[in-house]
Amino acid sequence: MQQLYTVKITRVIMSQNLQEARRLALSIENVNDVELVEPIQNLFDIPTGWEDAIPYGAETQTTRQCLVAQLAADTRFNGFEVHPSLEVSKDKHGQVNLEQCDENDPAITVWSVYGHLIEGGLECLADFDIKSRAEEFFGQIIKVQSMWAEADEYFSASGTRPVFAEDEHLESYFEDRISDGDIYGGQPLAEDW
Repeated sequence: MQQLYTVKITRVIMSQNLQEARRLALSIENVNDVELVEPIQNLFDIPTGWEDAIPYGAETQTTRQCLVAQLAADTRFNGFEVHPSLEVSKDKHGQVNLEQCDENDPAITVWSVYGHLIEGGLECLADFDIKSRAEEFFGQIIKVQSMWAEADEYFSASGTRPVFAEDEHLESYFEDRISDGDIYGGQPLAEDW
């Protein structure tokens, strides 16, 4: 499966793994940045201003679109949730600690999107100041997951189903759909993002 990586904060790269990301950094003359390659696991990891940038190796999809696809295909999660949270404390470094709260609590600080981990528990993927933005991000992940399920169903029915969802056939199907292709008469996702 493709993964997003930051290289220092000068570039975003899409590659199969950390070693390949470092190799790509070397090939594009970022010799001093190779040890500063870090994976992007959630919206917090994307450097400010880079959500709409097109990562090296991603062709036409933005960093945010690639992250949504990455989260939708992440096998650590068996679902996604949106919850309101409020600030409960700050640590000595000024890091805000949040806790889930009731939707009617007047002290709501942020709306958070969580991935529900298969082994149990939640992992926070993004925080938004208003509920509609959190629900939009959640909806994008769910929409991409349904595309994967539709592709899975198609490949199963046709007898050409790849072994894993991350195989090239499904990747090309996905790339066509988010880059304004119109496979099976569906609506392209790019304009929705």
